[in-house]
Parts: sequence; structure tokens; C-alpha cells
Amino acid sequence: MKNQSISVVISLFNEAGGVLHFWDSLKNVLSKENHLNFELIWVNDGSTDGTQALINQILEEDLNNIKNISIEFSKNFGHESAMIAGIDNAKGDAVICIDSDGQHPPEEIPKMIEAYHMGHDIILMKRSERGDSSYLKKKFSKLFYKIINLLSSIRFEENSTDFFLISKQIKGILRSNFRDQNRFIRGFVQSLGFSKKTLSFIAPARQYGESSYSYFSLLKLAFNAIFSFSNKPLRISIFLSVFFILFTFGMIGFTLYTYLYGTEAPSGYNTIMIFMSASFSILFVTLSVLSLYFEKLIQEMRKRPIYIIKHKKD
Repeated sequence: MKNQSISVVISLFNEAGGVLHFWDSLKNVLSKENHLNFELIWVNDGSTDGTQALINQILEEDLNNIKNISIEFSKNFGHESAMIAGIDNAKGDAVICIDSDGQHPPEEIPKMIEAYHMGHDIILMKRSERGDSSYLKKKFSKLFYKIINLLSSIRFEENSTDFFLISKQIKGILRSNFRDQNRFIRGFVQSLGFSKKTLSFIAPARQYGESSYSYFSLLKLAFNAIFSFSNKPLRISIFLSVFFILFTFGMIGFTLYTYLYGTEAPSGYNTIMIFMSASFSILFVTLSVLSLYFEKLIQEMRKRPIYIIKHKKD
């Protein structure tokens, strides 16, 4: 395995408070793996807090088996775009994606490389514990995986993260075929098949800066995942429509029967209100589902760039 190259893609957005601490941890781990060459791709996702100046400082360091490369976006395109940019520019025999916030411990990297050398194309890192996860976030995460596994034909690993390793072959597939505007990369990786191995790790509490992932961001990611991997919401809306059509025919038949045979009919006001409320509710649910699919479709048809690189340095 001598002279084998491993690319490490590091996504950053306003990480000035912790990037140098992360770099110290990372280089301590990688420098010990001196039988390998590492290409570190620092992807600055439009930071506004001086992160780029610190990345430039890192680039000035000269280490035997580590080469640093900087990619700076023209603006903030999002975490998924940063990972895609890093993968697109990676030249290594394998690619590791890792966040710089300290919650993806660099100490796990040797285990990932060992699993890769055992012949696995995809190494997934699964959180067994998370130091700063609130009760609500844990419940949200659990609910998300239950829903997506219920709706999708693909079984997704619960508590999987954007900390993973992929082989050169998987890297080529992502570059060529998965250019979606609406991305869920950990889902793309898990949907490909190939030889996979899952490793568990404990995610420590974030020590520097603040998470850019709000509940709204997490909800948006959840919708991207669901609508990228499942058509079942469309089928459910069709089922509801068919059910309501049958219900409507039943109401018409019952009304005609009571009118023709003179039996007592239910209160007209109550019946009309229930019928109108139910029909409009189902109508708006169906339109909402269709609107979300149309929105995703229009975004894909526009084919706008996933990211724009302002500067690249090595």
C-alpha cells in the first residue's frame, strides 16, 4: 500500500473558531500513517468570518505525507455542495468526507482506511452517541429514518453521517451520474450497492462555533431525502383521492336513497361542512405533494451549477 493516496474532503462554513484545533488533531493522526500519502481538500463554503485566512495559513505548512489544497466558493452553496466539490476535485485512490466542527473525530480515520484495505468500497460512519444532541433532535432523527425507510425501497442506516469513505470507483459514479440539484449524498452513497461496512463512533459535543444546521435546515434535508428516493407520497395522494371519490359516491347514493324513500337524512349543514372540509383537506394535501415534486423537477431542468469556485490554491 506504499504510495497509495487518500483524499480527505473537509467542509467548512464559518469555522474560524475551531479550524486550527481540527487541523492539529487531523495532522497528528495522518502523519502517523506515513505509509500513505494524503491529499487534504479544504472546501470553504462561502465563510464570512476569516476561515479562509486560516486555511491559507494551513497551506503554508510543509508535511511529508500531507498535501493541502484549498477550494473557496463564491458564496454559500451548502454543505452537500461542498462535499460534491471536494469529491469532484479529489485525485486519491479513496475519498474520505469529514466535517471540521470536531464532531467527526479524525482518530477514526485509520479504522476507515483499514476497512477499505479489507476490500470494502464504502465505509459508513454511524453515531452510537452524540455529545450535544438534544432530546428533540434525537427524536427528529429517529422519526426521519423511520419515515424514509418506510417510504423508500432502499434501507438507510440509522444515525449514519456525512463522515464516510468511498473508493475510486464510487467517486467516479458520483461525479458522472449523481448531479442532482437536490442532494442527499449519504443517501446516494448507501443506494449504490457495492461492498459496504458500517463502523460506529461517539460524536463529541461541538467545542468551537455554532452549528449552521437549524431545525428548518434539517427539515429541508429530510424533504430532499424523501423526495429524492421515493415516489410513495404521490401514490399515497392518489390513494387518498380514490378513497375520497368512493366516499363521495357513497354520500351521493345515501342522499338519493333517503330522498327517494323518505327516510330521515342527517343534518344538511353538518353533512355539507364535513364533506367540504374533508374534500378541501385532501385536495390541498395532494396539491402540496405535487408542488414539491414539480419544484424539484424544475430545479433539475434548469441545470444551474451545484457550486461556483472563486479560488483554488495548493
